[in-house]
Amino acid sequence: MHDPRLAPRALVPLLVIFAAIGPMALNLPLPAVPGLARYFDTDPGTIQLTITLYLAGMAVAQLFLGPLSDRYGRRPVIITALAITAAMSIFAALAASAAMLVVARVLQSFGASAGQVIGRAIIRDVFDKDRAASMIGWVTMAMVVAPMVSPSIGGLMTE
Repeated sequence: MHDPRLAPRALVPLLVIFAAIGPMALNLPLPAVPGLARYFDTDPGTIQLTITLYLAGMAVAQLFLGPLSDRYGRRPVIITALAITAAMSIFAALAASAAMLVVARVLQSFGASAGQVIGRAIIRDVFDKDRAASMIGWVTMAMVVAPMVSPSIGGLMTE
């Protein structure tokens, strides 16, 4: 027998992971900037554009993702956003030039920001006001912890 009370509890860890994707993807490649500049035979400033424009992309995407999820539903928008994030991560990994890497990272940010916006909206949809505040705390914690640990993970990956 399916217990509907279990669904919200099982949902929170998933939303925590979704919320961590954007900040983690932002900071994961930081240790690789000098190596990427050498690999693409360009200056570090060009590679640093992947960070700056990723942040700008996240800011812009968040303005649209909330209304899109209100109109078309949370699930289809977050699934599409995750697909965009995955596809652009692969595109970034296979980039043949610094310009392609920058484009891939900007497009990646559009999808990666969905977890932050839609995750909070889902919590507001599923939980009552008091419980929602606690659950949003978990999601916010993921958004804070992910950028702290991801450069270390990125450093291990670049070695």
